[in-house]
Amino acid sequence: MQSDGELIERTLKGGDHYYGILIQRYADYVFGLCMRLTGGNRASAEDISQQSFLKSYKYLKAYDSKQDYKHWLTGITVNCFKDIRRQENRYESLDEGAEATFYPELHGNKDFFLLIKPLSAEEKILVVLKYLYDYQNADIGAFLGMKLGTVKSKLSRALDKLR
Repeated sequence: MQSDGELIERTLKGGDHYYGILIQRYADYVFGLCMRLTGGNRASAEDISQQSFLKSYKYLKAYDSKQDYKHWLTGITVNCFKDIRRQENRYESLDEGAEATFYPELHGNKDFFLLIKPLSAEEKILVVLKYLYDYQNADIGAFLGMKLGTVKSKLSRALDKLR
């Protein structure tokens, strides 16, 4: 089995089909992360997953081979999620009486999705990365562009909300 580094090196040398192997290798991981970040919204998770792989391919030349590819891809996925959330927030909300409702089809562990529902998008990212994917606070801070103390305090507030 070829390492991620070898596949990236071959992709950069013009073998685009090697990137398909990386997509197959990490598709389930990225989709699972997106499902958790979106609270079980399958359509959004699929969109963010696809966007993540497109961006990672586009910026593959910027990848630092000293870094773990999965870690790098996680950062891209989190940023894609944040970008989509920012775009959604640009739209004006409807009048309360005319507000549309959307109930996503929850796949997998519905209890988890219901548990994190009251959290903000940023808090969901923090909780999912810390407690489901076991990332260190420093790594989470790097993904989100936050100082270590900020990550700790926001995680603490998120846990208080969940209690």
